[in-house]
Amino acid sequence: MADLISPCCGDEYTDNENGVSYCCEAIISEEGICYECKEHSEPEIALVCMKCGELFDEAIEDYEYAEQQHDSYLEDRMDAERDEK
Repeated sequence: MADLISPCCGDEYTDNENGVSYCCEAIISEEGICYECKEHSEPEIALVCMKCGELFDEAIEDYEYAEQQHDSYLEDRMDAERDEK
């Protein structure tokens, strides 16, 4: 069975329950105040990569991430070969 991982780094992720705000993507205080704009805010509804902190809507399966990385590698090789000519 495939594991779900973040699409950005292929790493573990968590929900954004105590994370960044909708308004400024800044940290929210325990009282629900955004530290950036000082307005009341709620956490943005998203998932957060544990490695890079990027927000995303849906996790992907580990084999999908591996396929994306392989496709990217092949594309880079083709670009390099084209540049050599």
